[in-house]
Amino acid sequence: MLFDNHAIKKYWNKLESRLSPPTYVNKVSVINFEDLKKACKTKNDFYIKSLIKKMYSGNAFIIRNAAKKNLKQTIIKLAKQSDKKHKPSFHKMLDGTPNFHRIYDKNITKKYSLYAIKRSYFFYNWNIKTKLEKELKDGVYRHWRYIKLLAGNSMYQYEKNIPSDGQIDRLQIVNYPKGGGELRDHVDPRENQRVVSGLIMSKTGEDFKSGGFYFRDKKNKKINIENQLEIGDAVIFYGSIVHGVEPVERYEKLNWKSYESRWFIGMFVNDSNHVKNRITAKDLTGSINLKKTY
Repeated sequence: MLFDNHAIKKYWNKLESRLSPPTYVNKVSVINFEDLKKACKTKNDFYIKSLIKKMYSGNAFIIRNAAKKNLKQTIIKLAKQSDKKHKPSFHKMLDGTPNFHRIYDKNITKKYSLYAIKRSYFFYNWNIKTKLEKELKDGVYRHWRYIKLLAGNSMYQYEKNIPSDGQIDRLQIVNYPKGGGELRDHVDPRENQRVVSGLIMSKTGEDFKSGGFYFRDKKNKKINIENQLEIGDAVIFYGSIVHGVEPVERYEKLNWKSYESRWFIGMFVNDSNHVKNRITAKDLTGSINLKKTY
């Protein structure tokens, strides 16, 4: 029997009604995925509430072994397949939206809600059909369902939704290329999922030499934690904490064709384009054109 998500949601509501959300990270700690999973299954009230309280106080957590390391091979194969079969394109989150991929260069990125130099491959559950796509979904949801529960949702909430339902799950394989792949300071919306989570699919020092994931601390200093991360780890935190990705090997020549760089899997419950005034992530750098966001 799993933890009651209503009890978790009630505890979140209590914290949020009494305290302001965190802006900066206080501490980054390490836990094991199996410990989180066990706590949810055994209804370990103390463990879960302690984790939630720490996150709302500004703590972030690295979750070891949140995904299997061979998931990296799956996402690179999917990326290569997508690049070979389809040209980069864009599709709003409407009923029938296909899986697609897009390059975000310095011009394209200014049309979005966040400034990022990256390649993204988007996958939606209603399109999951091939063996590789199923491997991606299984590899991500192995971890994500427990994060949903931790955030006050049910484990399977939104998973079968289509865009006209309002909110949908979206899986995003992200490649930050050498030569300046980055994601600037931002915060994420908490209305659909309070806890931000992503899976690390590269290792600094092996796949790339510099750059990577960071938080801001109370002095507004960047705290880069990339050297603490292993392939298969996840990072979780409350979405109001400022974070981003420092440019990956910024002094190298930007190469969109190379697959040797920083890889990441993002997972988020999005407001679809069927939702009026949908809530998106917020750029904090003034780098984008707010009048033309996708």
